[in-house]
Amino acid sequence: MSSSTRSITHWRELFVSSCSSSITAGVHSVTFQPTPGARNEDRFVVQEWLIDGRRWKFLAVFDGHGGAHTSEYAAANLPQLIEEALRDVVEECQNRSRDTLVSKVKNVLRERIEEFDEEIGNAVKNLCSDPFTLNYLQAVALVNVNKPIFQRAFSGSTLSLALIDEEQENMWLAGLGDSTVVIACEDPDGIGHGEGLLTLHSTCTPKEYLSITMMHPSEEKETIMENGRLLGAVPYTRGLGDYGLKFASEFSTELFFKLPRGQRPQRYRDGIRYYNVTPPYVLNSPSTRFIDLTELRPHKSTLVLYTHGVDAIVNGETPDDQRMKKPDRPYPDVIVGRLVGSKVDDAFAQETLDHSVEVGWMGPDGNRAVELLGNLVAGTSAEMFAKFLEPAEHGQRDDMTILRYELVPRT
Repeated sequence: MSSSTRSITHWRELFVSSCSSSITAGVHSVTFQPTPGARNEDRFVVQEWLIDGRRWKFLAVFDGHGGAHTSEYAAANLPQLIEEALRDVVEECQNRSRDTLVSKVKNVLRERIEEFDEEIGNAVKNLCSDPFTLNYLQAVALVNVNKPIFQRAFSGSTLSLALIDEEQENMWLAGLGDSTVVIACEDPDGIGHGEGLLTLHSTCTPKEYLSITMMHPSEEKETIMENGRLLGAVPYTRGLGDYGLKFASEFSTELFFKLPRGQRPQRYRDGIRYYNVTPPYVLNSPSTRFIDLTELRPHKSTLVLYTHGVDAIVNGETPDDQRMKKPDRPYPDVIVGRLVGSKVDDAFAQETLDHSVEVGWMGPDGNRAVELLGNLVAGTSAEMFAKFLEPAEHGQRDDMTILRYELVPRT
């Protein structure tokens, strides 16, 4: 049977079986890399913590690039550091105001993320503070013996996280780079409406652009922002790792470039070699935001975290994507917000995604993150599922990860 004649049920079953998904503590998750033989560099974390008799939820997505070394290391270690610091803050704030708790937790998130990233870089400098003191054989030996340290510093990861204290109606968000946090609320007709709370709709916000302009000479600024991509290789200005863009160029030419060539493409190496003059070009200070859940409780609200691969799907940036690129298409976070309600405006879906969608096609007990991704990819179109799932002819598709959590009204 040809791909064009297979039913939508067949393609949905194939799609679901190709995804890695789970439901943990009420959080529906999915991560997916459809290109045969390609390794998924995204990582995600869903944890529940019992702190001072209250249950807290921690959700995070890490969009790895240049390998999964940084995203995997961050997913394995950063949550514990935040939890340990949070326990101290909660104990300290037992008899203090909510505003104090809100401020201190925001500081914890910012400080632990910055310290965690700085430790990744410091581990390299602790091994060698001046790469020019090593000859070629010494540098190769140092890198080979300490490969994990150099790999997680040279690769990188974006980050979006949500920390939820539901009993006290508190939620904190933090983000680095171009992963997204969305909160969608249903209208009276059951249709979701929302937008990203930490999304950068362009490569840089005005504040970030100003920071880059101030840190770098004007002639470099044009190189940094050329085609909206940092050094022609990185589409954001904040992230974990990426020490080829945070350290002086000699750390790359004399050390990082001794790693296997597959970790970074040649154009990235050339960009560092010729244009890395006044680093850092990537920062590790996260955006943070507090959300008062009492404002969301009257509505049926959904929290969604996702990596850039979802943006690529919606915007028609994937290899062989038949979806037309429309300059007036709403931002991906707006589209995601419209697809998480009890009902979907099908005319909106057709206009923005070029296909119809269906709510509930995985059944009442199905994974809602998988269903959301399936609706974004192809919805009810067997042809678009086939196009998406069959091997791409012109390169690897971006990894895509979604976490979805229903913020249910308290009784």
